[in-house]
Amino acid sequence: MPGTSSRPTPVDHELPEAELAEFAEIRSAERAEVARRSAVAARIVAGHSTDAADCRNLLAMLGLDAEAGKLAGLQT
Repeated sequence: MPGTSSRPTPVDHELPEAELAEFAEIRSAERAEVARRSAVAARIVAGHSTDAADCRNLLAMLGLDAEAGKLAGLQT
């Protein structure tokens, strides 16, 4: 059909300010929990590693951050 487009048209979704703030708070809490779990995982990997090189390799393979694991140990 001439003149018609198969692309969807953008729709404005106006969300109340309170809902936007709640969503931002939930996302922030989610990011903090993911960081906490990653730090705990890094500490577990470190505890099961045979040496520093093994630990570095395992952390790299898993995409974990050694520094986050160290900080998690300080917070407990």
